[in-house]
Amino acid sequence: MAYLHVTRPGATDLPPLVDQGPAGGELDDDALVLSPDQAQQIDQFRQKFRVCENDAEKYQLCTEARDKVLEQHTGLQFLSAGYEHVMFVECAEYKTWKERRHKVRSRSAEPNKDEAAQWDEFVDVVKNASEIKSRCLNPLKAVAKFWGRDFVQHYQLASRGPKYCEVAAAAARVVRDRDEAVTKLNRLRLRRFRAPGRRHLRHDINSIDQIDFVNLKAWPDKNPFDKDKDATISLPCEKLDAGDLPDGFGFDKFGGMVHKEYAVALPETNRTNTAEPPVLPETDGAGTAEPSALPGADIADTGPATAEPSALPGADIADTGPATAEPQQPISKRPRLDEPHPFPDTHMPRPMHDRVADDTYRKQVLDELQENPGQAMPLRGSHGEENRKLIRRLLENIKPPNTDGSQANEAWFCTGDEAQSRVDSSLDNTPIITEGQQQFRWKKGDRPIVQLFRRMGGFDRSVSVQIPSLTADSFQVRKLSEVQKRFLDKKDTDDPWNILDLQSPLPASILPSFLTGENCQLLLQIRDTVLMGNSAERVVAPREQWNEWKNILEWVLLSEAGHNTAPHTDSHGLSTWITAQEECVGFGWMSHPTQQEEEKWMADPQHYTGGRWRYVILKPGQTVFFISGTIHFVFRLRSKHTVPQTLSLGGHILQWSGIERWLQVVIAQMKIPAITNEDMESSAPKYVSMVADLVRTKVKNGRVEELGGKAAVMRFFASMKVSLPAILGDTRLTIPGI
Repeated sequence: MAYLHVTRPGATDLPPLVDQGPAGGELDDDALVLSPDQAQQIDQFRQKFRVCENDAEKYQLCTEARDKVLEQHTGLQFLSAGYEHVMFVECAEYKTWKERRHKVRSRSAEPNKDEAAQWDEFVDVVKNASEIKSRCLNPLKAVAKFWGRDFVQHYQLASRGPKYCEVAAAAARVVRDRDEAVTKLNRLRLRRFRAPGRRHLRHDINSIDQIDFVNLKAWPDKNPFDKDKDATISLPCEKLDAGDLPDGFGFDKFGGMVHKEYAVALPETNRTNTAEPPVLPETDGAGTAEPSALPGADIADTGPATAEPSALPGADIADTGPATAEPQQPISKRPRLDEPHPFPDTHMPRPMHDRVADDTYRKQVLDELQENPGQAMPLRGSHGEENRKLIRRLLENIKPPNTDGSQANEAWFCTGDEAQSRVDSSLDNTPIITEGQQQFRWKKGDRPIVQLFRRMGGFDRSVSVQIPSLTADSFQVRKLSEVQKRFLDKKDTDDPWNILDLQSPLPASILPSFLTGENCQLLLQIRDTVLMGNSAERVVAPREQWNEWKNILEWVLLSEAGHNTAPHTDSHGLSTWITAQEECVGFGWMSHPTQQEEEKWMADPQHYTGGRWRYVILKPGQTVFFISGTIHFVFRLRSKHTVPQTLSLGGHILQWSGIERWLQVVIAQMKIPAITNEDMESSAPKYVSMVADLVRTKVKNGRVEELGGKAAVMRFFASMKVSLPAILGDTRLTIPGI
């Protein structure tokens, strides 16, 4: 049968979809099994061979088609596994049929013979897909740990198969910094592009071949890279400039070298109809993640998700780029908190560690703390005077943290996904700094402090205020109306107030998104145990009790310019998060202290300056999270000209995986009350009893691994038996079940 070939207006005059045979002749085999779109893809693929000049070019086409087909096949396998998972969970009949597949089948779940054969075929496909998926997951988790989940998703690593994922993971374990990895991969691909006879760079969102990861693993340091067969070529560990790129190439959102169809920034020679210079995206993070080829948006999740379009039947394997590419915008580095965000972006890039700006801030604060002629100083013998001396000594020798990702790493600058992976999977005493993780957004216009007071009511209420000039107690009780007037007047003062425990009037949406996982919910369960007892109903507890717990979980930190807080650990062994809202805040901590350093600090917390002290300057929108027992302090710029009052939102959590460390911190705080910022004498024993009860329930339910393992649980209860009675006596503590 002959096909009438019709050329649409403006379309390229292509040959017929199939070979035209004589009337009544047999059709091309492809026409019997392929859809019209698929048949057209095959025909276009055939035409590309006819314009090749040699066999090498033809073989390159074969290689590209092979890779495309295999990726789509892998994507379909993952998709089928995702569908099957939902079917098994949601459909009782399917679950029954599968469980009894090789046994006696129930009548309700028994399909007819033909349908049974189809189900058998489907399950066989899914079984193979599940095996491939399980082989991919662990390597992908390793890549996500070091380079971020958005890297895994954007480059669709899963679609390349298990071996590719394993090689990528091996490289990520050696070169852990993503920026460094991208820099080296660019150099390796550029060399491959320029070398005659080498495999071409793929026309794909991911142009990284397996051999590139192999070579990356062999390049562990920042020295020039020499490969045996290319001894004459030495690759520097330096970022590519736009001028280094070949024609037709640009940078993707990670700064990786890609064909221009997939670039977000192009060198000047590749740009058209514009006189603007190219704006390269930030290379230390990415915006909203691309849809993943791996079922489930979360790397740790093995459930189903929406499939990639490229994984569906009929995708164009011969096409070298998208038909219509939407222009991608460079990613904004830091959001303005005063602009409305109806759908807050919690997939912000990794925050930038600006060492130069941080050092400038530190030096300005240090200069303000010096005893200079004509400069007002706190009263002799006051709390402010003691803090000034201590903070000055610390800032004189403090250093920025090491962030190279090695075992000596002292701060993690993370995307939200990276941060969540860390807090959900383990307990790490290294502070985490993230950005854009707060769902709540201030309105555009007035500064956040003004908006904060507008949301408050009951200004006749009282609040505790830390005042540097005090010599006995460090705080006084003041009316909230007095605090409001002082901050809204925004006058310069030599005696800056700090309102430390102000109840938040904001919606319950200030908790950073990365702290919402199951591992971070222990403190919430303690609250529910106190307020609800054995009831699972919506118990209406007294307002005072709810407010007490609200102030623990979320609070406002409001300070006048120049107020500093001396080193301490947060009470009750609580882990803490702080998100800067208005103006910058200096955050310092003792990094990875030894047991001897901790003991020396606890013996003299007001004067000890030994150990490795590190600092960062939090910008508005950035969050720092640190675990139980972290010795930390806060410092602020005074600057008479601008009077930079600071506003931060904060709160506490506890991690199930950190119960052992938590108890040791609580024991230390009860022994030496001076190392913490609150009185714990009556409340700490109640906390310990409740946590012990909750831990015992977890153990009974077979969830020991969530608590850090059997050994950690045994040490937890051993400490309760030995250490706490020695501090409290035998009548102050009830230990359930031991």
